[in-house]
Amino acid sequence: MAEKLTMKVLSGELEALRKRLRELETGLERKLEGAMEKATGKLKARIEASQQPGVRFQGHGGAVDVDARRRLIAECAYLRAEKRGFTGGSPEQDWLDAEMEIDQLLLQGWMKNESPEMTRQETRSQQDSHA
Repeated sequence: MAEKLTMKVLSGELEALRKRLRELETGLERKLEGAMEKATGKLKARIEASQQPGVRFQGHGGAVDVDARRRLIAECAYLRAEKRGFTGGSPEQDWLDAEMEIDQLLLQGWMKNESPEMTRQETRSQQDSHA
């Protein structure tokens, strides 16, 4: 009899633990969904802002056309995904990481005056504007 009672008590405790686990999982899923929605909204806003015509990314010593910057970021994000075999990770995180990397490289290039391609593009656009 004592053994049956113990099994009944343990069974009840186990069910209570399962219920609590389901509650915790549900709460965690809600938090994750909220965080993902927030991050996605921020990313969309940044992408939309960068797609406005005529907008230029300002850095030390000059500006880069947003379309050129976006192409560099897209290529870098693609290469990140390719490097890991397109498994795991997320496109959003690849984009954000690539964006930070490209911005850092662009800023370093300007600081060291080692951005000949951007300098040539700026020189050409300045010459065109003076003509």
